[in-house]
Formats: sequence, C-alpha cells, structure tokens
Amino acid sequence: MNGLLSATTQVLYKNLLKLIFFQFDPEFAHNQNVLAGKTLGEIHFAKKFIDWMWAYRNPVLTKTMNGITFPNPVGLSAGFDYNGNLTNILPAIGFGFHTIGTVTLKSYVGNTPPRLGRFVRSRALLVNKGLKNDGAIAIIKKLKKCRFEIPTGISIASTNQYFNSEKEQIKDIVECFSLFEASKLSHAYYELNISCPNTFGGEPFTSPARLEKLMKKMDKLNLSRPMYIKMPIDQSEKETLSLLNILSRHNTQGVIFGNLTKDKTNPAVHPEDRKVWLTRKGNLSGKPTWQRSNTLVALTRKHFGSRFTIIGTGGIFSGQDALQKLAAGADLIQLITGMIYEGPQVIGSINRYLAEDLMQQKEKSQ
Repeated sequence: MNGLLSATTQVLYKNLLKLIFFQFDPEFAHNQNVLAGKTLGEIHFAKKFIDWMWAYRNPVLTKTMNGITFPNPVGLSAGFDYNGNLTNILPAIGFGFHTIGTVTLKSYVGNTPPRLGRFVRSRALLVNKGLKNDGAIAIIKKLKKCRFEIPTGISIASTNQYFNSEKEQIKDIVECFSLFEASKLSHAYYELNISCPNTFGGEPFTSPARLEKLMKKMDKLNLSRPMYIKMPIDQSEKETLSLLNILSRHNTQGVIFGNLTKDKTNPAVHPEDRKVWLTRKGNLSGKPTWQRSNTLVALTRKHFGSRFTIIGTGGIFSGQDALQKLAAGADLIQLITGMIYEGPQVIGSINRYLAEDLMQQKEKSQ
C-alpha cells in the first residue's frame, strides 16, 4: 500500500469522484462500478497497480476462524457483488474476504425501481433490490472459471417469490445449497440470509418456530463448509437471544449482525431523509445500523462466548469504526456503504489502522 497515493485517492474521491458518481442514479452508478471492477480485474497490470496503491498487508492481521485463514478481518458484505463479477479485483483492493450474492435458486430481476437511494445526511443507502441475482445455476457456471484468491462465501436465501407453503420455501433454500455443494467450487463458507426485509413475505425465518424447522432441514445437508447466519437487527434483545439459542443447537458456525434496518424512528436518520423514506420502499444500510449492530454483537459475545464466529457489519466508515466493532466482540467485519461514501482506498486504510493498533498493544504488553 502506497500511503501517499492512498491519501491522494481519498482526497480525489471525496472531493471529485464521489461528487460525480452521486450525480447519477445509484443503481446505474453501482452497475458501472461493478463493470469497471470486473474489467480491471481481468487486466494483470491494472490489478497489480491497484494492489500497489491501495492494499495493505501485514501478517499481524491474519485470523483463522472455522478452519478458514483470513489474511485480514475486513470483508465485502453480500449485497454488492450479486453475481460474482468481482472475484479478481477485490483482493487487489485489499479485502480479506468476500461474500457473493445473495444468490437464490431461481433468478430474480429485482424489485420495481428505484432499487437504490442515497441518504447523504444520514450516511446511509436506501436499499430495495429484493435479492436481485442471476440464479444459482448461472452463477455456479460463472464461478467455475474463477480462482478465489481470498476466502469467498456464497450467500443464499429463498427465491423472492410467493410460496404455497413454508415447506416449499424451505425446499427452495435447501435445493440452492445442494446445487452449490454439488458444484465442486472452491468457496470457503456459506451465508444463510434469513433477514432480507425487501422480499415477498418479509423475513419468515426470523420467527423461532420457523427457524427451527429450517435449521433441522439444513442439518440434514451436512454441509462441507462453515455456515454463517445473516441476522436481523431490529428485533429486541430477547427475540435475538431466542434465535441464537436455536442456532446454537444446530450446525451453524457463526452469525452476522446484521442486515438492513426497517426502524423509521431510528434517531440516526436525518429528519429530511426520514421524510423521503416514508414515501419510498426499502430499508437502510450504513450509519443508521451502526449502534444496533454493535449492541447485538456484544450481546452475542456476552451470552454465547466463543460458540459463534461473529461478523460485525453496519456503519463502518473508518479504522476507528472497525476497531470499535471488533472491540464490541466481532471476530471479523464487513462493509459496503462505507466504501461507497469513503472510496475503495478505505479498505487499506482500515487494515493499516487495525495493524498499527495491534502492534501498539503488543509493544505495551512486552
């Protein structure tokens, strides 16, 4: 990582590039950035140059969780690389791991536009994509051509459609997992997304009884890789503990806190943004999820100790934010919104900050 170039990129991004990007429709800008990332990842020289500019590597950041070695604790959350187009470029940006999807058994074109919005005053994104993706078979076909340089996970949920029964919906999820299990891809882990609030029927598996039924079926798959559960963040602590108690009895290695917030009374949402939110479909990522995510990370660590690998996501915009999320009890962290607001060089900056903190702690303990 070239410190001067990284700092220059930060200034350039925040004072020029972001201003340009934010003039365009958010989904259009997202699609163009994914296309650019895919293209650059296929050009060896471009990839090496980006790596030299932005990626920060230090062995002090390496973590091994559930048999997976993460070169650093900063990952890209599911919800950005829907279809696995960025596997080549993300290691060069500096990510330590990467989640593709969320993928569903059947393809879905996305909810009715607009599917993305920006709440700049709240440092948030309004998200209503509805698990837009190309479907499991098409994504598996694409990923068979990929060599994953960092631990890469597959996020899976039920297809965004009407189901005649709970049994049918569970079957849809199980079949999607089964396709990936049979695919012989070299992905490192799974994410089971039970908490996307922008789908048909809401979040049915965030009720204890339904989650129990789903997990019993998942246990029968005897998955070959660790599975982390993407959790809701708007439930009460009592409700969250109820779900965690169920998960602790099943073949689940970790939890992710968490998904988008639906809470329109959230004090982190600027009043002017709230007015717009009341007229639009979708829910929020970014800073409005920050405090609740931290609370639930700490709650899980307090009550379950080392039973779960905990991945903290929501509101991470800086090294200080990342350190606070880890201090709350997270083993690993993920982000999307912070990268969009701060620029791609923020990944290397976060890793540098975390490494310097770890080295300072080591010096103090000697």
